[in-house]
Amino acid sequence: MNRFGLVFLGLLLAVRPLWAEETAGPHHMVGPDGQADMAACAVCHNEDLSLARSKIETCTACHATTVHSGASEHLRANAASVARLLPPAKTDQPSLPLTEDGRIYCGTCHVFHDPAISGETTLASPWLPSSSGLAESVRQSVETRWERTQSVHGETKPGATFSKKGTTRLKLSVEDGSLCRHCHGTRP
Repeated sequence: MNRFGLVFLGLLLAVRPLWAEETAGPHHMVGPDGQADMAACAVCHNEDLSLARSKIETCTACHATTVHSGASEHLRANAASVARLLPPAKTDQPSLPLTEDGRIYCGTCHVFHDPAISGETTLASPWLPSSSGLAESVRQSVETRWERTQSVHGETKPGATFSKKGTTRLKLSVEDGSLCRHCHGTRP
């Protein structure tokens, strides 16, 4: 094999895991035949498609609650506070579902089903917090907490990292503040 072939093969092998990550896993529920992949659904659902665990436990079985700023605070919000802040649903906005007892969970803000199945829309391009200003301050604060916790437990590898590629799986834009303002209004 010539040098070009080796370089091409190397690039293909380097990129394939990134591609596979985007098209595999329980959030990608459509198989190659265009039908629902029931094995992917079974990660979260029973055979009758009811959830195998609570909504919060379904998400946190794979995702940590400390992945981003605000996650823990939102998950701890009591139902009365959520009811006071969450405006009634409007037909021109995506649904922001809650847990059975009226609390926020990951799926309140994030699209969790495959849009090809759910019909939900995701952001047109991946969103990453700004690398300056408040977003960067929050990132540095969270990383400092992770490092302290890591040190206390004698860990040498980071237990979590921030996404480098962003997410499109948000029900409303964070970039323009739509998601936050949906419940919090224009409060600072």
